[in-house]
Amino acid sequence: MQKLPLFGGLTVTPDEGSGKTQIFTVRLDQAANRPEPTFLGLLINDRDTGAEGCYLFAHLATGRPRLVNDSGSGAKEVAAQEVVANQQCELHSDGPTVARKGQTVEARFPVVFRSGFGGSKKLFVVAEDGSGTSTGIQMAGNYVVQ
Repeated sequence: MQKLPLFGGLTVTPDEGSGKTQIFTVRLDQAANRPEPTFLGLLINDRDTGAEGCYLFAHLATGRPRLVNDSGSGAKEVAAQEVVANQQCELHSDGPTVARKGQTVEARFPVVFRSGFGGSKKLFVVAEDGSGTSTGIQMAGNYVVQ
């Protein structure tokens, strides 16, 4: 587990694998006396940029997930029982996105990858507060999109 001093330890499950569909969970083990972020995010791409990637965020207060646009800027929020998509992936809202237990916060992302986005990808995690203070994008694993 990476220890990120700003908020705590940040990981993704699974942190390796392959497939066309996957439910990814980003987990924050909040460090003592550290603030809670506003967003937990997951970037799936062959490079550490949201442009032309599958870039997902969960707003921790509302529990609603967001999918970043193809350009890497701006995002679409998913309401209950909806699906949003970009050219790389679809983000489904099929249940609770954010769960809390003690000092742990988890964000769940049900993803279906689009056919043109295949191949070896890296999994990156990020946490950010409302003012834009961020852990930065941290590599957390690998995934082969089929």
